[in-house]
Amino acid sequence: RTESEHERDALLLDRLAATRPVTAISAHCVLHTYFGGPTGWRPTASALTDDQAAQLTPPALAPSLPHSAPVTLDDGDRILAAELAYDGRASHAQLARATGWNETTVRRRITALRSAGTLYFDLDVDTRLLGYTGTALLWISIEPSQLAAAGHALAQHPEISFAAATTGPTNLLGSVVASDVYALYDYVASQVGSLPGIRAMETAPILRTVKRVGAITPATP
Repeated sequence: RTESEHERDALLLDRLAATRPVTAISAHCVLHTYFGGPTGWRPTASALTDDQAAQLTPPALAPSLPHSAPVTLDDGDRILAAELAYDGRASHAQLARATGWNETTVRRRITALRSAGTLYFDLDVDTRLLGYTGTALLWISIEPSQLAAAGHALAQHPEISFAAATTGPTNLLGSVVASDVYALYDYVASQVGSLPGIRAMETAPILRTVKRVGAITPATP
């Protein structure tokens, strides 16, 4: 994720290319997100009732995040985001000290950014600790006329933590979290094959996660 085309090009053409031992790079663009981000993986919210989850969801984000014009962030917004990325439970007083704003301004800016879908709070968990070891990426090729229908259908599956339309050899990406490889097989065999317009699929198991969102994942013994 980069903030500008200049940063994107510098990352892909310079920084990654110069990183040892990188020997090749394949880059594709996410065109549309069907599920993920503010909506998150469903089992992480399973301890909440629907009413409790609704109370934590800004009205503009329910039931799905609408497309809107890009929001311009200033230096204060970037400080605010960095502080919340470090500690999502930081108080308004802490955020006010970090940004130089007063607490009223902090509250209003957080509300505005959340309502616009620019800022959201996510629970980042190690799914292995919850007993989910069958994680994989699905690179799916869908008939272009059926892409939207297939993407929305994929987003309804409880095993899916992220679904998006992409550029590249395939046009639909799905991130799967299953209890084990047997459950992954059952899911792929019984549900993915019924997506409208499906032509082909490649399953790429995730062996180890090094980074989630903005944090490096500690290595396990």
